Amino acid sequence: MKNKPTTLTLTAIFIVFLMLLGSISSVLAQTNQPSEETPNVVHIFFSAGCTDCWPYTEDVLIPALTASNLSFISEIHDYTIPEERKRMSSMIDAIEMPRSIADSLYAFVPTKAGTLVILGHVPGNLIQSALNSPNLPEKLVLWQPKMHGEATEFKLWAWQGEVQTFPIQTPYEEALDSLGDAKGSLPVGLANLPALLPTVLVTGLIDSVNPCAFAVILLLIAFLFTLRQSRSRILQLGFVYIVMIFIVYFGIGLGLFRVVRLSSEPHFIARVGSWLLIVLGAINLFEFLFPKFPIKLHMPALAGEKAYELIKQATLPATIAAGFLVGLCTFPCSGGIYVSIITLLNAKTTLSWGLIYLFLYNLVFVLPLIVILLSLGNRMVARQWAAWERDHAVKIRLWYGLIMITLGAIMLVLVI
Repeated sequence: MKNKPTTLTLTAIFIVFLMLLGSISSVLAQTNQPSEETPNVVHIFFSAGCTDCWPYTEDVLIPALTASNLSFISEIHDYTIPEERKRMSSMIDAIEMPRSIADSLYAFVPTKAGTLVILGHVPGNLIQSALNSPNLPEKLVLWQPKMHGEATEFKLWAWQGEVQTFPIQTPYEEALDSLGDAKGSLPVGLANLPALLPTVLVTGLIDSVNPCAFAVILLLIAFLFTLRQSRSRILQLGFVYIVMIFIVYFGIGLGLFRVVRLSSEPHFIARVGSWLLIVLGAINLFEFLFPKFPIKLHMPALAGEKAYELIKQATLPATIAAGFLVGLCTFPCSGGIYVSIITLLNAKTTLSWGLIYLFLYNLVFVLPLIVILLSLGNRMVARQWAAWERDHAVKIRLWYGLIMITLGAIMLVLVI
């Protein structure tokens, strides 16, 4: 009978993990299906407040599509409406187009080869040349970012190398031929994992050194030694606790990532996230300098008391509940870093790479907890670690605040 709680608990963890995987699969399934629409529908997205987009669509874009003998139905969407923004994000993710390639107007044109994405105000002759070309790639971005005045250049990208820029008078076929020689790194997030990997790993590591989760796992270990639990039992409960923190924190990140991807201005949202990180870092500094400062980034007192009560029970179900509670309440302690990195990933990555980065971030986030758990081999060391954390909690908050401000400033530079 002693093994029954263990079996039930591990089963519960497995079910929660499957539910988490199911939610990820749901996101991927929704975004990797291009659309339920018929293949001859041209979807055009822009803000209803864009005074130049309506005339361009009516006077240039649609006539150019018609002149190319394209049989189509045009659907115009206002991407400031949440549902329409969600539709556009789904189409962008379906073709794995990086969020760093963006403009005020999007047109998804189905072709015999695949999809032509028209961004900005592309001249009509270039659109016709692309659609009439026998060498049209399976996926191609045709981009003219200048909204006012006479266009001086246009851009092409075919999911290979860097985005290429050409003088506006360059014939389309000539520009297309040069794409075969495109070199350099792909836009961040598509196939260039090293570009954001250091940022993800460093911020995940910094985020992990937060007073909430750090303090509670030390308390858990020290308390279990006090109860004279075996090392195997300590490892079992410690790993359950860490797994629950990972699942909850990753789930929060997944939800935030889905929400921010609906933004029509990913770089603006990333800048807001960076400033949020700076403000929260400043709050940590104020708390260090002025202990009576009214705003504090701590786990709610009631939640902390409940977590301690659960830990004292030293059972698997109670440890699961404590891990869930601490994972949930850790977000106010260090959520600034998490929100900032999520908004940065939204601006710089595709959906699939964003989820990979998010998963790596959370692995690094719990890594120090795993190291602490494995390294504490005796009661004396456990008590010393717990005492050290209590004595240095204030200084940790000072350095944490300084690092948050620095990271916020770096992220502002990255999203400019």
